Amino acid sequence: MSTRKQILTARKFALAATVLLRGRARMAAWTIHEILRLGPTLLRNSDLNGPIAHRFRTDEKGVWLTIDDGPDPEQTPRLLELLAAADAKASFFVIGSKVDWNRSLCRRIVAEGHTLENHSYSHPSGLFWAMPCCAIRAEIVRCSHAIRVAAGVDPSWFRSPAGLTNSCVHPAAARSWLRVAGWSAAGLDGIPGANPEHVVARIVRDLEPGAILLMHEGPGRRSAETLELLLGEISARGFRCVIPSGADVE
Repeated sequence: MSTRKQILTARKFALAATVLLRGRARMAAWTIHEILRLGPTLLRNSDLNGPIAHRFRTDEKGVWLTIDDGPDPEQTPRLLELLAAADAKASFFVIGSKVDWNRSLCRRIVAEGHTLENHSYSHPSGLFWAMPCCAIRAEIVRCSHAIRVAAGVDPSWFRSPAGLTNSCVHPAAARSWLRVAGWSAAGLDGIPGANPEHVVARIVRDLEPGAILLMHEGPGRRSAETLELLLGEISARGFRCVIPSGADVE
C-alpha cells in the first residue's frame, strides 16, 4: 500500500474513532485526524494529497527543465538567449499577474519553442496551503486565462506556490484540465542571492534520465548565471533539456 493510501486509511480510522470514543480519547483521535489531514499540506513537493509528477519516462538522457515565477522583463530575455544557444527547451511556470504585464514576452517564450504553465495568478506563497477551495480555484482559473489571452495557448500543468499542495488543489486543477507538477531535482535557488555554483551542484546530484529540474527567476535572483552553469553541466554529462509528452510524465 502506498504512503498516501496508508495516510487516508489512518484518517478514516481516526475519524471513526471520534464517533465511537468519548472524552480525552475522542479528543486524541480528532487531533490525530487533523495532523494526518494537515501534515501533508506543509510538505513541499509532496504527493500525499494527490498525484504529483516527479519524473518522466524516457529511453534517452533527457531532463525537463522548469523555471518558476516569471515572466520577468529583466531576466527572462537573457534566459531565452541562453536556452537558444544551448538548443535547450524549458517550461516556464508563470505567475498570472506578471503575464498580464508582459504579454509580448510570453508570446516570445512560446514562439521559441518553450511552454507556458500555470503557477497561480498572484503567487500567495505564504497562504496558498491554507486557502479555501474557491480561492485556489480562482487562482488557477485566472492564471490560465492570463496565459490564454497573452499567448493564445492553454497550459497543461499547474505547480503550487512553494510546492505546497493542500486537498483542494487537485480537484481545482482537474476542473481546468491541468495536472499537478512537482520536481525531482532542485537547488534552492528561490532564495534571493543564492550562489549559482551551490545551486547547480545540488541539482546535478539528482541528474538522471527523466528528471524534472526546478529553477526560479525574478528580482534578487542570479538566474542567468545559474542557468548558464546548469546548461553547461547538463551538456557535459550528455543530457539534453526536452519537454516531455504528457503521457510520459509520471
